[in-house]
Amino acid sequence: MKQGANDREELLQLARDLIAIESHIEAPDLEAQAGRFLEGWFTQRGIEARLQRVEGDRANVIARIRGGDGPSLLLNGHLDTVPAGDMRDAFTPRMKNGTLWGRGACDMKGAIAAMACVLASIERERAREGSFASLAGDVIFAGTVGEETGSIGVKGLVDAGVTADYAVIGEPTSLRIAIAHKGSCFVKVSLTGRSAHGSCPEEGVNAAAYAARIVGAIEDELRPRLVERTHPLLGPSTVSVGRICGGSQPNIVPETCEIEVDRRYLPGEASPIPEIREIVAAICDGVEDLHYEVVEMPMTSTVPHVPLGTPPDARLARAAAAACREARLPVEPIGVSYWSDGGHLAARGVETIVFGPGNIANAHGPKDHVAIDELTLAVKLYRRIVMRLLVGES
Repeated sequence: MKQGANDREELLQLARDLIAIESHIEAPDLEAQAGRFLEGWFTQRGIEARLQRVEGDRANVIARIRGGDGPSLLLNGHLDTVPAGDMRDAFTPRMKNGTLWGRGACDMKGAIAAMACVLASIERERAREGSFASLAGDVIFAGTVGEETGSIGVKGLVDAGVTADYAVIGEPTSLRIAIAHKGSCFVKVSLTGRSAHGSCPEEGVNAAAYAARIVGAIEDELRPRLVERTHPLLGPSTVSVGRICGGSQPNIVPETCEIEVDRRYLPGEASPIPEIREIVAAICDGVEDLHYEVVEMPMTSTVPHVPLGTPPDARLARAAAAACREARLPVEPIGVSYWSDGGHLAARGVETIVFGPGNIANAHGPKDHVAIDELTLAVKLYRRIVMRLLVGES
């Protein structure tokens, strides 16, 4: 079906409306207003929609077009953005030279608008018994909360029993088919020694000094090992020490010190925690009055930030490749550098890809934008995926 002028205007208006709604960690009601707006938008178009509470007033919005008892497809995007930061007029959407600007245009209210408009177009065609009159299974949209701050929304989604056979995550991939991303594990190492006067350090146990040795071991021993572990689409595993904090003033031997580590790991790798704990133990075990703890931080442990590794010959990947081929876009699968809610869905047995309009390099900063042509093309590509998976077109 060729996209008409009315469909295009519906898409752009929805994208602008969503950008204008602040839905970030500093907004008074976080994502609540965006969720209510989308629930009403779907309902006005005759599409079953509801809010699913996750935490306080924070709620996912779920819309569904019901089909038969066959496989179902989930189109997923997160409702939250980062705050405005240094982007001027971030929540005043504007279009210029074929581009939509505003906070979340790229990550990822543009993709949310495209996905919502796919459901709207399918519902209109079903009403007149068009191409989507018969669906093998359900088409589901889920706008989830909190992705930028730990992904409580996607956990709430699956914990409530909302799932599917296939899922497309609309994170910005420049409409390339991403089948892989690394897992993300934030690790805190907490050291407790014994304080003493700085003029007699031998009377204390310097937690900061042992922390420095641990950081050295991470850089000199662990990092070289990780370089040897590679993935054809993702490159090597990585580790980065992001924060060290200890002591109170120069003339006191520091009793405590904390190290926070960013560890990105590949599909098929085990949890990074034991490997880091082993490094800490080799340095600290047996030291009198020195105690340590190695734990995963809540930002990646509350919702396990596991890797995504969908086979390139999976049915969903093949359906997306066929849609891209028809549009004369690249069909070779890629990996992306960031984590997505897709990792959690895939861990629950949902065949998942990441596939959306926009370039991730434009997200979060002052140049948050997406090409309008990419948005309109995304609608067509998502529709083609639905057609191939749920209508049976080869």
